[in-house]
Amino acid sequence: MNVVTIEEIGVGAAAGPERFGLPPETRRDEVTHYVAKAQSVKVEELAEHFGVSAMTIHRDLEQLDRDGRLERVRGGARAITSRMAERDVRLRRHMNSATKEALARRAAELIPAGAVVGLDDSTTVGAMGPFLAGRHPSTVITHSLQLMNIVAGQPHIALVGLGGQYYPETDSFLGSVVVEQLHRITADVVFVSTTALKNDALFHPDAEAALTKRAMISMAARKVLLVDSTKFESAGLYHVMDVGDFDDVVIDDALPEHHRARLHELGVTIHVAATQ
Repeated sequence: MNVVTIEEIGVGAAAGPERFGLPPETRRDEVTHYVAKAQSVKVEELAEHFGVSAMTIHRDLEQLDRDGRLERVRGGARAITSRMAERDVRLRRHMNSATKEALARRAAELIPAGAVVGLDDSTTVGAMGPFLAGRHPSTVITHSLQLMNIVAGQPHIALVGLGGQYYPETDSFLGSVVVEQLHRITADVVFVSTTALKNDALFHPDAEAALTKRAMISMAARKVLLVDSTKFESAGLYHVMDVGDFDDVVIDDALPEHHRARLHELGVTIHVAATQ
C-alpha cells in the first residue's frame, strides 16, 4: 500500500494528484521553472501549487538559492534576472536547463565517430558533455574547464585543452593566447552557442569571449550553431559570426516559424530538438 505523508501533501493543498510524491530534485526543477515564469512567488503559493508543506518549500528554496537557480527573499523567491545570470556561469547552467539538454542531445547526434570535435565554453554546448562518450569522437578540443574535466574522464577520447587567462565568470580560458593556439590546429566539426542572435548574426556582450568564439568557429571544416528560441532578437555588443557562415543550426521546437523560415533562406541545415 502506498502511503503519502502529511509532509508531502501539505495542509489544505490544492495541487493535482500528479504533483504528490515528486522526488525532491524533480520538484526543485519545477519550482525553478515556476518562479522563473512568475518572476516573484510567495512560499504559500508554491506550497499549494506543489502539494507540499511550507517547510518543504523553505528547504527547497534554501537549496535552490545555494545552487544559484533563484534568489530567496523574505516570504518567497524571485527569478534570477538575465543580467545577473550573464555574469555567473553557475546561474547560466541552470537557466533553461531542459532546453539546453535537448539541444545538446540533438547536436551530439551530429558528431561522426572518430571525428576531431571542437566545443566552445557556452553552457549550451557544455550540456553536450554527458553525450560525448556515446558518440566516440577521437579528440575533443575545448577551452571550457568543465568540458576538460568531463573529457579527461573518458580514456578513449583524446583531449586538447586550450589554456590561457582563466575567467571564473565563464569557467573557461579566453583571449589572445587561446586564439593563437586555435590558429595552429584544426577540427572536423565545431559546436558553439552565444547569448544573442540578431540581424542574421551572432553577438556576445564580452569582447574576449567574442574573439575566442570567432577563432574556434574558423578552425573547423563543419560549423554547428546551437541556439534556443530565447536568443533570437536579443541584444548583443560584439559581432562573432554571421549565421550564414554556419553549416548547421540546432534549434528548439519553440522557435517561431518566421525565424525558421529565415534560417532556411540563409542556407543552413536546421535540426530541431524536441522539448516537449
